[in-house]
Amino acid sequence: MAVPGARARLLVLVGVLAVGLSGLIAVRIWFPKAFAIALAIGALIGAVIVIYEVRLTKRIAQAEFIRSLNSSFTGDPNIDALWRKLLLDETITPKDRHLMSAYLTFFETLYMLIGRDVLEFALIDNLFRNRFFRAIGHPVILSAALIANGSSFINIHDLIAEWHAYLRKTGQPIPDGYFDYKRAVLERQGLEIADLTRKDADALVALSDDIIARLDNPDVLRNNSREMFAECLASGTVLGIRHESRLVAVGILVDPGDGPESIQRYLTEDAETIAASANLKLIMVDPDWRHHGLGTYLAELLEKRAELLGRRHLLCTIHPANDASKAVFVALGYRMRKRVSTPYGRRLVFSRDVPTLRHW
Repeated sequence: MAVPGARARLLVLVGVLAVGLSGLIAVRIWFPKAFAIALAIGALIGAVIVIYEVRLTKRIAQAEFIRSLNSSFTGDPNIDALWRKLLLDETITPKDRHLMSAYLTFFETLYMLIGRDVLEFALIDNLFRNRFFRAIGHPVILSAALIANGSSFINIHDLIAEWHAYLRKTGQPIPDGYFDYKRAVLERQGLEIADLTRKDADALVALSDDIIARLDNPDVLRNNSREMFAECLASGTVLGIRHESRLVAVGILVDPGDGPESIQRYLTEDAETIAASANLKLIMVDPDWRHHGLGTYLAELLEKRAELLGRRHLLCTIHPANDASKAVFVALGYRMRKRVSTPYGRRLVFSRDVPTLRHW
């Protein structure tokens, strides 16, 4: 059914108000004591109608504006040329910098409109997410524009951060382009991301010992043995971030199956749910490298790995006094499910359903 125009809606509103006014006059004549109540109810109904009208008008205006933006995107020859290359995996070279500039300027405009409350992420996300993250994750666009001339694209970097936060908040999968972008940014800072192997066991122990030694309350972290780290390196997924060859952050994903190490067993005995679960065993970040987003990046990379393994649920345990870790995981979309007793003491079980990843 078509949405009525502004004039038709105004006529409806006037009619409703006229009928309401007539009713109030009748109530005032025949039932004076009920007049105040009727007046209050009428005011409330009127306020609801006005709020509805404002919101409806805003949604219609935004939808029309989105349509105009899409026409601008597809109608610009430079934007269209770069999008065609991205979509068809055609070669992009530094000589295409003018195409990149036009493309990124379009999204800078979107960012400014969002900042002025003209647009909302919910409206632009489905239409432009693919177009945006394909571009910001492309190696040539990264090297020739976003990384090489980062100060010229501050709005784009801010848009990436806010779009990423929106996707996390709404529980949606993070596009692959974001991970390529984040990797490039970290590499620009001299950091290296890699899968760790058995030869990294000593480095894992050293990082763990150093972190625990610098904690005000060392009891909030489990003091893992070298044997435990070696087992994770042999059978789990261990991602590390190095700076000048020194390990500064680690994330460990373990697939326990239906064995006794399954954290999901604390919550259910359902075999199918247990089989579809994995343990986010550990996220460690050197205190000198906190507030660089390393822990969040590793957690999200491990979410991707879990999804590729066919796991739908990620779980972890956190010491009740470890407020920093609780804050990080809540921000990542995990929620506390249960207090449990484990072989290494009292813990809180946190869990998150793994979003189904789409390949953009």
